[in-house]
Amino acid sequence: MAELLIIIGVSGFIISTLGLMHEAASRGHSALFFLVPLASLGQVQQHWEEYRWWALGRVASLLTAAVGVALFLATGQTLLEPSTRQNLAGQAGQVLRGDNMASSTSFVTSEKAALLVVEGQGKALSGRLHGQRFRYDRVALIDGVLTASQGEGFLPELEVRILLGWNPQDITERRSLLVNPSDEEAPVVHLSWKPDGQDYPETRIFSGGYRLELALAPLDTGQLSGSMVLVMPDSFKSYLVGDFTAYSNHLRYRNGEVDLHFDHDDTLAHVAEEYLVTQFPEGLLESVKAEHVQLRRAEASGQVMARVVLTNGAVEQRHVRLEKSEVGWAVVPGSMETRVITPPSEGGATLVTPTFEKAAPEEPKAQPPVEKTFPELVAYVDKKVLLETQSGRQLDGVLRRVSGNRLWLVMNVGSGNVERSVSDEELKSVTLSNGQRIDLISESDTGSEVVIAPDNEAEPAQPEQLQQEQQPEEAISAKLRELRALVGKSVTITAAGVATRTGILQAVSEDHLTLSVAMGAGNIEYFYDMNSIQKVEAVR
Repeated sequence: MAELLIIIGVSGFIISTLGLMHEAASRGHSALFFLVPLASLGQVQQHWEEYRWWALGRVASLLTAAVGVALFLATGQTLLEPSTRQNLAGQAGQVLRGDNMASSTSFVTSEKAALLVVEGQGKALSGRLHGQRFRYDRVALIDGVLTASQGEGFLPELEVRILLGWNPQDITERRSLLVNPSDEEAPVVHLSWKPDGQDYPETRIFSGGYRLELALAPLDTGQLSGSMVLVMPDSFKSYLVGDFTAYSNHLRYRNGEVDLHFDHDDTLAHVAEEYLVTQFPEGLLESVKAEHVQLRRAEASGQVMARVVLTNGAVEQRHVRLEKSEVGWAVVPGSMETRVITPPSEGGATLVTPTFEKAAPEEPKAQPPVEKTFPELVAYVDKKVLLETQSGRQLDGVLRRVSGNRLWLVMNVGSGNVERSVSDEELKSVTLSNGQRIDLISESDTGSEVVIAPDNEAEPAQPEQLQQEQQPEEAISAKLRELRALVGKSVTITAAGVATRTGILQAVSEDHLTLSVAMGAGNIEYFYDMNSIQKVEAVR
């Protein structure tokens, strides 16, 4: 009520003053007198008929404001009454309550609290907060605030925050803190909880009156091991006791593994650093640290700039691009860019970044030339060859077929193909795609045989034995010469145990021959053992 009277009085006084100034200006009088207290009294008395209503309103406003101030001082009210606080607590939003110096309760130093502390020592951090059982899901030390929370949501169900002001990077050895209830300069403690039926938590702030025993020690990169005993001076006898692992980043963990689906700069930095570690040989990498992270949630992408220090003295700046998929955040292959800030020291190993360029194929080694007869060119049908004629002309194309004393070559001309035939008399040599050269020889030259001299240590054969062995060899050589003369020609072969077939004789060797028989749109080759052949006849 007092606040309402004060507001009405002040508002009425301002409106009345403005009305007097307007009335004075409209009559040609000075309006500045109404801004100075009592200075306009004479002017109002002289022109009472014109100013009386505004003047009376001004006096009434002053009296109303004075009554409100007197009532406010008499009742001793604060600016926000308890009823107003309750209304604020029911509104959507976080509510903060606190005292500059909360008085300690008997529970803080009681025997019951001591027994609870002894019972929880050596176990995972747990206890009771605001009358509810507490077991921590995450403890973090970020920006100098130690936070122990329960709940996986964005706003935890229960939470304790201790404003330590410690930098995790400075904790290189065990660091302890002891706070007694009577200490005046104690870290501020926030106790937060979610009331039933509300989405936002309420927080009570303690600047003292509590008992705290805290110890932190470095554990791993971004991790600290710690133990805590906290007994709060609230009416719910809140307390925490036990051991924990605190993280100095915003990484989320699931089953002991980093949650790669969590959208945060620290998640992208972790993925990028883990990727860069795998890009260097063992012993060459000294440190990797993400310096700048750009997260684009709407596009499910991001970019990380990391500083890489190598053992050879080189310092590099590497940029990688990341995208979010079904497996979480991952580095886009081939997106890494490197900028050398400091070159390697003299005598140090230099790391060469692998490229994705296709290696140039090795040039095939030139094979020695071979000599073959014209019919033996059947083995190179459907292969790319380079023909050289007796006149020196070269023809490039694909060998289509060899028949009789001619071969057919398919050549590319313009946008189409043309088939060219070459006789055995015109052809001088054939060069294959691997660079091997085939020189043509006449069939009469194939009769010459190379005689290998026997080992000097071997005993010389007897004349009768030589004569017996020479006769079958001469018979076989004569038979081979007859068959080789038919290579490339149409023949009919009769062999034991198989049907008689007619086709093109492709090749003849000492133990078998090859017959190509037309079958549909292609050919099929049959191999005959020399001992099974009964008769070979040329087809006219």
